[in-house]
Amino acid sequence: MRFAWRTLGSMIGWIIFGMWVAFGYQIVSQNQQKGIAAVDFQSYALAAERMQHQANPYPAIAEAQAMWRSVHLWEQRMLNASDPAAKLAVKAQYDQVGQIVGPYLYPPTLAQAVAKLQINSLGMAAILSMATLLFVGFWLYLTKQSSAWTILVMLSLECMLGIVSGNVEALLLLGSLLGGYWALYHSRLAAALIIALLLLIKPFYALFFVALAALAYCTMADSTARQALIKRIASIAALALGLIGLEIWRWDSALRHETFTYLANTLEYQWFNFAVAEQSPMSMWNRTPLQGLINLGLNPNLAQMLALGLWVLGLAASCWLVWRKQVGFPLLYGISFILLYWGRPVGWSFSFIELIVLSLLWPTLGRWGKIGLSTALLGLIGSRWVALGLTAQAQGMPLNTLQTSDFAWESWLVLPLCLLCLGYAIRQKVQAHAATSNQPILINEAHS
Repeated sequence: MRFAWRTLGSMIGWIIFGMWVAFGYQIVSQNQQKGIAAVDFQSYALAAERMQHQANPYPAIAEAQAMWRSVHLWEQRMLNASDPAAKLAVKAQYDQVGQIVGPYLYPPTLAQAVAKLQINSLGMAAILSMATLLFVGFWLYLTKQSSAWTILVMLSLECMLGIVSGNVEALLLLGSLLGGYWALYHSRLAAALIIALLLLIKPFYALFFVALAALAYCTMADSTARQALIKRIASIAALALGLIGLEIWRWDSALRHETFTYLANTLEYQWFNFAVAEQSPMSMWNRTPLQGLINLGLNPNLAQMLALGLWVLGLAASCWLVWRKQVGFPLLYGISFILLYWGRPVGWSFSFIELIVLSLLWPTLGRWGKIGLSTALLGLIGSRWVALGLTAQAQGMPLNTLQTSDFAWESWLVLPLCLLCLGYAIRQKVQAHAATSNQPILINEAHS
């Protein structure tokens, strides 16, 4: 009977979580009926439309920079308005003008998929809703946690915003979880397909897979196992690169030229080259070390090199943490996940970070540790709702973060602290494993 009650509770938890996901889908459906397209998806759709007309999917650099400046000007008008009523009036004008769609800043594969599959805002919402369900479900399966943990995702503003805005991120994070798991334990071809697709949409996901491979190698004490892993990773990498090469070969010469021109001038398409005072609110939304370094006044090119160096430093420290330790896939994924956020150049959200960090640490914490970490992460979640409230009141455009251009605290504090927490979980797990391994020996000695 006890098992039956636990099963019933788990089912109720998943039903509630499914209703939450369906709520996000319903918002998109209602917006579509009003003629409002999901803002992030709209940039993919506009690039797809350009490609269908044999036009360049990438805007001119001046066009992209003008878009970023327009967002900054709207925010300045709100902040400089004389009183709350005037601020709300500016916000009403902004809402009436319509959402400002960002430029398409990805390789063309995503836009081509949108065009060929004829995906609209509602279709993307359905894909992202399913991806969110699958990510959370598979993660809780791997960590052997109950459906009660879905409450962290439901409280997270960023996961809901991802579905409503039509941002492809949730699908890519699901790909990182499945691709990483299969790369280490199952089908090489399936892993290569997923990895190739992710890199063709957002190339910086290579940071995740490089970190995961390095960490998995460092956990192995047996030289034969290490050599087998190297061969496995090399074969997957070769397959993935071959698939990427085939995709690039499939593009016509004009599209290849347009894409490589964009990739060679990526920084010029971003807001990074503006003075920090002209970047807001993008410099608040973007919670990455690269943005933090630029906000300190560094040249974007130098900041990019230093940010990569910080990522290498984080990876080296993580490899030291797991060196010759049997930590299991969930912890390897969690560390690689944090390092992805630490190294990526643009990151509007930290989707799933509370779920991953707290669920990994929970078994290793005592009572007060659980209370303290839960409070900290719930405070982080709450800060984003406060930011959304300020945005609704026309107090600028913080959207979903309270960090400022002067102090990018979510980048400089949240990510390193999460990494330290996972390091603590590794230490506790290793100590528990050592104690378990020694127990039979002590029993035998006692009997002898």
